[in-house]
Amino acid sequence: MTAPRLIVLDRDGVLNRLVVHRAGRPPESPHALAEVEILPGVPAALRALTDAGFSLAIATNQPAAAKGEITRAELDAIHAAVVAGAEAAGARIERSFICLHRAEDGCECRKPRPGLLRDALLAFPGARAEDAWMVGDRATDVIAGQSLGFATALLGSAWPGDEEMLNVQGLAPSFRGRDLQEFVDFRLKSL
Repeated sequence: MTAPRLIVLDRDGVLNRLVVHRAGRPPESPHALAEVEILPGVPAALRALTDAGFSLAIATNQPAAAKGEITRAELDAIHAAVVAGAEAAGARIERSFICLHRAEDGCECRKPRPGLLRDALLAFPGARAEDAWMVGDRATDVIAGQSLGFATALLGSAWPGDEEMLNVQGLAPSFRGRDLQEFVDFRLKSL
């Protein structure tokens, strides 16, 4: 049996659009089902990865319930809607790993710490970090992935402070691109 070729995806900003909830603040995760909007090309890109035999998982920080902004039931429903929308073209996201803590809680699972990615490796017997990818839109995704030896993809425009965060740690993503489709095209060409 071949070892799983694992691709771990951040959720917000990679699979679905971020939402501005407060003027002057950075965009965040959706806080209502009506705010869930799958980014263009995501279902087809994920289907291409599934068809190529990759194992797909999500690793996402979701502190909104812990902050009292939404309920845990709402958070779960939003996540289910994102997964369903992302799988709409026939892709299969096999597992989701979700940190429910706030940054100040100091947990081991919240990216940039590697807990969620470690859990993903353990959930896919035979998966190896050196063969896995962490795909995200923030420096925290790159830091978490590289701390375990994953290849990393950084998608979209740089967030304020992210370049500095990577430079301070001497890190650079393995791939930098516009969106998930661009990453998938790159990854499938390198098979």
